[in-house]
Order: sequence, then C-alpha cells, then structure tokens
Amino acid sequence: MRSTTRWIIMHPPPSRWVSKRILSKTTSKSASPCFDVNAGFSSKVGLEHHWPTNDGIIEGVWVFVRHGDRAPSRPLSPNHKQFEEAEYWMRKLPRPDSMAAFEGFCRIFPPVIHPSNNGQFLDTTRAPFGFLTQTGLKQTNELGARLFQRYDRHGYLQRRKRYDHRRQHEFLEAWDLRVYSTNYLRTIMSAQSFLDGLLGTNCYFSIGDQMRRTVAAGVEESEERSFYGGEIRIPNHETVRIIQEECDASEALVKVKIRGPQDDTLNAFDRSPQMMSELVSVVISSTEFQERDGAAAPLAARLANILPGLARKKKNTTGFNAAPSGINWIEACDHFVCRKAHNLELSRFSDFEHDDRVESMLEAMSHQTIAHLAWRFRQWYKNPTLLANIAAPPLREISDQLMAATDMAVGGRDRRPFTIYSCHDITILGLLYGIGADFLAGDDLGGWRFWPPYASSLVFELVRIPENKGYSHVVRILLNGKPVFSVHKNEHYWAGKSPPAGRGPFQMLYAEDFNTIVSNLEEAGGRKNYMSKEDGAGGKSGMSSWTG
Repeated sequence: MRSTTRWIIMHPPPSRWVSKRILSKTTSKSASPCFDVNAGFSSKVGLEHHWPTNDGIIEGVWVFVRHGDRAPSRPLSPNHKQFEEAEYWMRKLPRPDSMAAFEGFCRIFPPVIHPSNNGQFLDTTRAPFGFLTQTGLKQTNELGARLFQRYDRHGYLQRRKRYDHRRQHEFLEAWDLRVYSTNYLRTIMSAQSFLDGLLGTNCYFSIGDQMRRTVAAGVEESEERSFYGGEIRIPNHETVRIIQEECDASEALVKVKIRGPQDDTLNAFDRSPQMMSELVSVVISSTEFQERDGAAAPLAARLANILPGLARKKKNTTGFNAAPSGINWIEACDHFVCRKAHNLELSRFSDFEHDDRVESMLEAMSHQTIAHLAWRFRQWYKNPTLLANIAAPPLREISDQLMAATDMAVGGRDRRPFTIYSCHDITILGLLYGIGADFLAGDDLGGWRFWPPYASSLVFELVRIPENKGYSHVVRILLNGKPVFSVHKNEHYWAGKSPPAGRGPFQMLYAEDFNTIVSNLEEAGGRKNYMSKEDGAGGKSGMSSWTG
C-alpha cells in the first residue's frame, strides 16, 4: 500500500465529480508574468541581435524558478468558515489530485531526497493550504517549453542546427542538466512540471488524458469537483521510495535533487533558522524599522479584524513576527495574491462576505500590504550579513561553475552546464539584491516594491561573444525575460547613484565581473563560508511560513 498522509473532510460525497476544465495539448500563452521568449525578438534585422537579450553563443545556463501558483499557506478565515475555504482550494489542486500528478512526474523526473530531511515535505501539514494548484503546474510547464524555444534558437548546439523536442536525448547530449529543489512539495512539482515542458515529455498532459477518459465514460465536464466526503492523498518521502520501486528505472530522464538542509543553498531560513532569526531581530531593533513598522500597526489591526487568522494568541519576541505591527505579512499578502490569481472575492470566506464596503476596503489595503512586505524585506537585505547568508551560497555555486565553463574548448563536445533551481520568492528577491540589480537601487524610487510573481524566472546565461579578433564571456541576467543590469553595491546603492558594475558590451558583466560581485558580497557579510553546520537545520523551525 502506498504510504500517504490522509486528510479527511466529513461530508456526504456527491454522486459524481470531475474538473471543470480539461487540459489540452496546446501551450497557450499564460497570462502570468513568466519568461517571455519573444522579449527582444523581432523579424527585423537589428533587434534580433540585441546583446542584453540575444546574440552571442549561450554556453551555460542557470535558472532560478519560483514555484507556480499555490493555495494560501494557511487559512486566515474564521474557524467556522475554514472547511468551506479548504473545499474551494482543493478544487484548484492538480487533476485528478496532487498524488496522481506527483506519481506521473516521478516516473520521468524522480526526486532524490537527502535522508536528513526527516521524511516529510515542509509544506504539507495544512493540506490543501500551501499546495501547488493546477494553474501553477500549467505556468511552470509553459515556462519550461518557452525556455526550450530560447535555447533551441540561441543556445549552444552540439553538431546540429536544431534540437528535436520529441527526442529529449539530443538536448541532454548537449547540456549537462542538473536540477535542485528545496524540500517543499510545491517546489519539487514545479521543477518536474518545468522539466516536462522543457523536454517535451508530456507526462503533464497524461494527467489530463486521465480526466478526458473520465469524461468519455459519461461524467459531465461542467460538473464541479468536490472532495467533501473524500480524502486528499498527500505524498511524503516514503511515497517517493515506493513510486521508484514500482517504476521502470530506465524511464527516468533527469533527477530532481533535494539536498540536506545544511547543504541547501536555496533557503537560508530553513538552513540556519536560529542564525537568521537573530539577524532579523537585529534589523527589527533599529529605530527606523520600529518607527515605520509601528506606523503599519493600524493597517495590521484592520486586516486582522477581517482575517482573524492573522491575529496571534501569543506575541513572538524574536524573528519576523517580533516587529511592532505584530502580524505575519507574508500570510497577509498570500490572502490577496492567491485570491486575485483565481478571481476570488477578497472578502470570501470571511464574516463580511458580499459586503461591498469591506470588499473595497480590502482592495485598498492589498496594495499597502504588499508594499509593506516588500519594504520589510528590503530592510533585511540592507543588512550585509543577512543578505550574504541568503544570496552568497547560490551565487558562489554559480560563479564557480561559470568560471570553469569559460575554460571549455570552443566547439568541443563537452556538455555545457544547465542548472535549474526550484525555489521561492525570497530566494529570487535576495539574489537580485545580491547582484545589485539596478532597478532595486534607490530608496526614493519605486523599483523596491517589486515582488517576484508565481513562476518567475531569474536566468544567468554565460554567453561567448566575439571581441578583439577573439572572444570573451559575459554573464547575461534575465528576469522574466527582461535584462537586469548590476550596479556597484556600495553606500550609494540605496540612494540610487551607484555606477554600473559591468565592463562588457552594453554594461554587461564579464565573467570576472560576476565573480568579483560574489566575492564582494561574501566579504561584506564578514566571512567566506555561509553554509553553517551548527544551527540545528532540518528540524521543525517554522521557517516554512517565511517563504512563498
């Protein structure tokens, strides 16, 4: 019997159910702000060869992908409304359910999970809250397909003009494809769905095929799916082992590696919870933070009055929630982002449903809430030690691989590095601050309000360009398909007056410039090795509520 955790809702089951929308094999353009493969492309000669987005030969790729759309991390509704809200979000999960989707993906893209992760994913304790939705799978799948098109067109080609999307081995012969994820079910499934789109394996669509067969058997497509009286099958690490025992190992194309907490470069809050809590407490204790966060206390109180789940019975004295405002702002933002993604009323499942006045009030508060969350994280990332602990490990990993790739023989047959990191919003935001992203510079400018949407991609490309009758390598950085430029991270960065850090064409970074940025980040943080092994990582830290 498959090892699962079961979460049961005691209500009479309906006679029939099926999802409203059945997947088709088309990859329609998503409305989400994912990677736009056509960014900078044009049929006109000139725009096609645009250094910040195109041209040159791409010889290395490192992709950070935020997981796709998900349900809120926890219910904020009053207790008597939580079952109703849970049923709503269960109808948004992958079809026919998360376990079936996970099983399909694991045949082709099996997770390899380090045993120090304690047998459980970090986001499955409140099912269905925090779970990847069907929309989230579609977003990451389409993102993978668009990236395939990009590297089919501009990437390193090994003795051929084009890859065949139906023959995955051709892509894998040219690229040394490696995949890493945090120990969250939503990031692992996002990585698997991304790979499915990138390599054209269509195990994602086979899940839709199961539903089409259900429709063919006589179930009405328009009938709403309901799990009342049913149960959610929740994968855990033992589930992965059983799936792999049952599957043919020869089917596996690419493994998704989940490193141990102490070696995971993607989430410092889970890797070193105690140290990160202490660093956050230092920021919170500053006068500037106390004053501005305290000024947000009335907003927090109004939110908690409508969303009682934001109110905490016991006030925390350390970490994120020790601030004067007194609520978890990530959870508050969840409420707005998740509902808007599904066109759900902001007051739904509260005691103020169908109250137009409250709906308008929540709409106004949504912008203030998201802006305040972005401001809080900006304060964390102003602390050089805190920022170095978040951004230095993944950037150092990239830099070492990138510098090694510059030594590969031009035209050689060695596979080029292609690494995928499935991670969280705070990971991508930290990396942008770590490289000194130009649009984040300046406290008085509006760029700091940026927050990575679901299925965001931050791509680092190693590009070989002709220069001085020879060639050199630059690092091209793309956020959701648009170029990002680095400026020097000095005391003037927060005033928006820092000069460009790149010395290459169009102020792009040479490979050496990128390595210098990483070294400076490490030195500013006070030490070289940020992979601490003394913090008790891997336990129940509660940090899962700090990530999106």
